[in-house]
Amino acid sequence: MLDSITSNLAMTAAWQDHLSYGDIVSFRFPLAEEGHAGRPKARPCLVLDIEEQGGQRYALLAYGTTSRRRSNIGYEVHVRRRADYLSAGLNEPTRFVGARRLLVPLNHRGFVICGATGAPVLGRLNGDPFDAMNAVRGRIHAERDIAADRRERRRGGGTGRRRSHPAHLGGKAVRA
Repeated sequence: MLDSITSNLAMTAAWQDHLSYGDIVSFRFPLAEEGHAGRPKARPCLVLDIEEQGGQRYALLAYGTTSRRRSNIGYEVHVRRRADYLSAGLNEPTRFVGARRLLVPLNHRGFVICGATGAPVLGRLNGDPFDAMNAVRGRIHAERDIAADRRERRRGGGTGRRRSHPAHLGGKAVRA
């Protein structure tokens, strides 16, 4: 009988071919703090998406922090339960801030490669944190689609629908 060991191919030297949303990577995320000099420290980052542009793969990374301060907020994915953060390759409760994200090519020097695995992948979200991440991804995708639709309408394209303009009826502005 075959052993039932599951292996994550993203945690091998061929990680770039197998990286997927939900994976957690070690990455030197640029710091926004004023006066910070030097190289950013490696921190866990959540892969929110993988995109291909011009034949090259990119990862959309969300900033990871163990801090409970409210300085980095928005589109958060919390990994609080011990079983969740340990199975995700994290040492302590972590929150990923989707409002603070970065699109980087998979060959970016900011990825911190583990000597033992040959990959920057620490682990992968599962369960409730994975579901929370998908909700954040959905909001980000919806906002991107809305923004693209607005840009298209401003350029004169669009769906052929008539634009509604306010009409004044009885002293109130309403959409006609």
